[in-house]
Amino acid sequence: MTWRLLRETLWRRRGRAGLALLAIVVGVSLAVALLGISGDITEKMGRELRSYGANISVTPRSERVSLDVGGVAYSPPASAAYIDEGELAKLKTIFWRNNILGFAPFLSAPVKVGEGNGVAVALTGAWFEKQTGLAAGSVVRTAFSEETVVREGVSFKAGVKSVFPWWQVKGRWPTDDDRESVLVGASLARRLKVEVGDTLPVEYGGKAYHFQVAGVVTTGGFEDDQIIGSLPLVQGVMGLHHGASKVVVSAMVLPEEKLAPELKGKRVEDMAPEEYEIWYCSPIIEAVSRQIEEAIPGSQALPIRQITEAEGSFLMKLEGLIVLVTLFALAIAVLGVMATLHTAVLERRAEIGLMKALGAQNSQVAVLFLSEAGALGMVGGIAGYALGTALARFIGATVFNSVISPGLVFFPLSLALAVAISILGSGLPVWQAVKVDPIKLMRGR
Repeated sequence: MTWRLLRETLWRRRGRAGLALLAIVVGVSLAVALLGISGDITEKMGRELRSYGANISVTPRSERVSLDVGGVAYSPPASAAYIDEGELAKLKTIFWRNNILGFAPFLSAPVKVGEGNGVAVALTGAWFEKQTGLAAGSVVRTAFSEETVVREGVSFKAGVKSVFPWWQVKGRWPTDDDRESVLVGASLARRLKVEVGDTLPVEYGGKAYHFQVAGVVTTGGFEDDQIIGSLPLVQGVMGLHHGASKVVVSAMVLPEEKLAPELKGKRVEDMAPEEYEIWYCSPIIEAVSRQIEEAIPGSQALPIRQITEAEGSFLMKLEGLIVLVTLFALAIAVLGVMATLHTAVLERRAEIGLMKALGAQNSQVAVLFLSEAGALGMVGGIAGYALGTALARFIGATVFNSVISPGLVFFPLSLALAVAISILGSGLPVWQAVKVDPIKLMRGR
C-alpha cells in the first residue's frame, strides 16, 4: 500500500519530482567528479609540476668550502669532491624509485672564451639524453627492511631532456659522448656574436681548446650565459676520468601536510622506530632525499626549497578549493530540492489536512513525505554516480591527458549524499506543513 501510494504520488507530480531529481543528480555528479579528481589531483598535478624542473639537488658530502655563482661551484682544486656518475643508476633502486622521474649530472669549470684575455664564462658538462640502467642482479628496496634482486636488466634514459623539457635548442643537440661540439647559451651567443656552426676558442688551465657550436640553447635561466657540452667533454678539459659536481633530481613527492599528523614537524632523530618506518615509507621530499643519500655513496641530497614549498602550498590550496566547490555544489543542490519540494508541499496542503483529519499522526505524514524524498535520492544517487564518473573521465582526458575513474567506493557515497540532499531539502517544507492545524490546511489557508 505504502509503495503504491508513493509511486502514484511521484508519478502524478512527476514535474516537481523531476526538478528535485535534477537538483540531486547535478549536486551528486559534481561531488563524485570533484572528489574522484581530488583523490588523484596531488599525483596528477605533481607530475605536471615536475615538467618545470628539478626539486632535489644532490652534491658531494664533504667538508670543502665552495661558492656557488651562476650555477657553478667554485672551490679550491685540492678540496674538490665529485659524485661518480656511474652510481646514478642506483637512484632507481630506492623504495620510491618509480617517483624518480628524471635526473641529470652536471660538472662546471670556469673558462675563458675568445682570443687574448677572453671572456670568463662557465663551461658546463651534462647528460643530455643518456641511456643508462640497472644490470641484472642489482638489489632494489621493496619495503623498509626488505630488498629484492633484479632478474633482468632495466634500461632507462636520463639527462637534461627529462628534467628540463622546456630547453629549446636552435641547431642540434650534441650526443652524450661528443667531445667536440657544445651548446652556447642564447645570451652568451649574442654577446660573443657566434652562430650555429662557428668554432669557439676556449682556454682552461693554460690549454687551448676549439669546439664547434652545435646549437644555441634558450633556458630562461643562468644557462643562457654558459657553454654546455657533454659530461665527458668537460671531464676531459678538467683532466678527470669521471665525476659530477652536482646532480639534479626530479622526484614526484607529496606535500609534508600529507604526512601522518603525529609526524608533522617532528625531527627524524626524535622518532620512535615505528614512526621512522612510517616516515621513511612516505613519499615526502625529505624521505626521498634520505633514500637518495643511502643509494649514492658520499652524497647529500637537499630539497630545492623555493620549488618544493611553492608546489606543496599550491597543491594544498588546490585540494582545499576542490573541497570548497564540492560543498558549495551540495549546498546548492539542497536549496534546489528545498525550493521544489516546498512548492509541492504547498500544493498538497489539502491532502495533508485530510490525512491528519482521518487520524494520521505528524510522524506518519512526515515519514510519507520523507520516503518520497528518499526514493528520489536513491534514483538521483545512481544517476549522479554514473554522470559524475563520466565527468571525471572527461576532465582527466582533457585536462590531465590521463584516465581518472572514480572507483566503486564512490557508489555508496553517491547514494548517501543523494539521500542526505533529498532529506535535508525536504525537511523544512515537511516540518512547516505538519505543524499547521488540519482544518486550516483543508481550507487552503
